[in-house]
Amino acid sequence: MDKGILFVQDSSSFLTNAIISTLEKNDFKCGTVSFNVDELSANVDRYDCIFINIEKDSAFHHTPELVYLKDQACFNDKKCMIMGMPNDIDDCMEILTEASIIAKFERPINTRDVVDKITSTFEDVVENLNRKTILVVDDSGTFLHAIRTWLDPVYKVIMVNSATNAISYLATNTPDLILLDYEMPVCSGPKLLEMIRADAVTAAIPVIFLTSKGDRESVQKVLDLHPQGYLLKTITRPEMLKGLEDFFKKYDEDHPTEQSFDALGVLENLF
Repeated sequence: MDKGILFVQDSSSFLTNAIISTLEKNDFKCGTVSFNVDELSANVDRYDCIFINIEKDSAFHHTPELVYLKDQACFNDKKCMIMGMPNDIDDCMEILTEASIIAKFERPINTRDVVDKITSTFEDVVENLNRKTILVVDDSGTFLHAIRTWLDPVYKVIMVNSATNAISYLATNTPDLILLDYEMPVCSGPKLLEMIRADAVTAAIPVIFLTSKGDRESVQKVLDLHPQGYLLKTITRPEMLKGLEDFFKKYDEDHPTEQSFDALGVLENLF
């Protein structure tokens, strides 16, 4: 695959020029654009990673662009990184959220540390190409961040925080599984499941509900909707990985033309 990185910044600096020069010597394709939604939309599809270089006290001047980049990270699985002073990064994170950023570089920092992290990120991108894709739909940013931390080593994880964003993603993408929060506001999990099942394009996508209620009556309400399963939000990371591994094992057995996937094998190879 091409190793493309799009640098988003107000102006070039000695540090970013040095980073770009070093990356290009290592066969990366680098581009630069200013903080402008039109420029971003015209260029972002040509690159695999987005590097946000934020200048001092400029975060809230770039709110539309940061919102656009957050959507790119969540909907299109763009790998986003950010560099700046700690307080400026914090300001950006109020818009971007932790779930949309895979690396932060706090100034002062040296070129080699940045290049090494970018290189390792692209190794992860290549490794993720043949992994199952899981769309996680939940209105809690904290929960989304936790789930991404748990699942990223094994699966390709896409996260959205509302039914509207989920439908937008599903309009152009077909994940292997949807983990769906049962108790979302505005448009609940059951309502979104109904919408998914009503569309011929998405009807066959398996759905597992996420629920915080484990009593018999609540679980029965979930199961009455006929999802492929449910997981309690109090579940531990090993239990979740085992539950997903069991699901995909059975799914691959029921769909023998599909390529099987050994999630636990992937996880073991990381250690």
